[in-house]
Amino acid sequence: MRSFTAHRLRFVTEVRTPVELNEHQGSAIRGALFHALRNRFCTNPEAGECARCPLVAACPVAFLVSTLDPTNDRGQDVPRPFTVQAPLPGSGRPIPHGVRLAFRYELGETLEFGLTLYARALQLFPYVVLATTELEREGLGRRVLQADGRWRRGTLTIREIWAENPLTGERKPVLRSDTRLVQVPDVPITHDQVVAVPVPPPGAVVSLHFRTPTRLIAGGALVKPDRFAFRPFFQRLMERLEALTRHYSDTPLVFDDPRGLIAAAERVEVVENRLRWEEVWSYSTRRRDESPISGLLGTVSLRADDWAPFWPWLVWGQFTHVGKDAVKGNGEYGVGSME
Repeated sequence: MRSFTAHRLRFVTEVRTPVELNEHQGSAIRGALFHALRNRFCTNPEAGECARCPLVAACPVAFLVSTLDPTNDRGQDVPRPFTVQAPLPGSGRPIPHGVRLAFRYELGETLEFGLTLYARALQLFPYVVLATTELEREGLGRRVLQADGRWRRGTLTIREIWAENPLTGERKPVLRSDTRLVQVPDVPITHDQVVAVPVPPPGAVVSLHFRTPTRLIAGGALVKPDRFAFRPFFQRLMERLEALTRHYSDTPLVFDDPRGLIAAAERVEVVENRLRWEEVWSYSTRRRDESPISGLLGTVSLRADDWAPFWPWLVWGQFTHVGKDAVKGNGEYGVGSME
């Protein structure tokens, strides 16, 4: 775990032609980045998908967008080495879109989103920056009627990219449109910084604030608001941290006493539950179909006799997300405490 790092980037863009994003804005951004990387750098598009390509093992694009690892002893599917942070709440103007909502950004408005790269994925940061020019050209979101009378995706210009570290407060420019000089991010979130975050005292109340739909599975069923408990949430977090460190760092996370930790998580008490269920769907242009990515939103307050065993992993989870569809922005949460 010592070598595992998170590199948090914030993209500041200016809308050139109106952009409309479906209700789950992070999904559209992840899809646009996926296609920008493939369109710009894929050297064997005839393969159709990474799994069928003989170059997959050495391809930097596949490292970012493919979830297949034939050598993985737990199955071929592995987590992607990045997550999207959707536009901040309140971004865009909500408009009706059938029975759901879309969010519209007009000419000249600012559209911001985040991207976090994990550990070795930082080596491919130049590919991400170069792919943004493809994103600028191809556009983002739904096809909408533009001023020229044509139905096209809205376009934008990337004005700035910043590297940010919420734990230290550091913030450095990575790209600015006035210079177009690119600097590799050098303000990583590290394990030493995480363990330096003070642990709440015994018996303190800790609140989890789910900012994007958090989709958790326990006992083969979705965890709905009235069934939320700390243990399944923490188990999913343990699994995600183990998988990310195993595939993308030199020091995989191994919990000393996982059964004891899970048993302790069972004893964490829900003090106040203000969670709700957000019904959201993601559209796949490849499959031309929708899939549910609904999940928990809101706040739940918890009390534990001892937060020390859980605390560093709860802090880390703020930057890795938790649960299903994390790469699309799902499972983003913040953690706070009060005595």
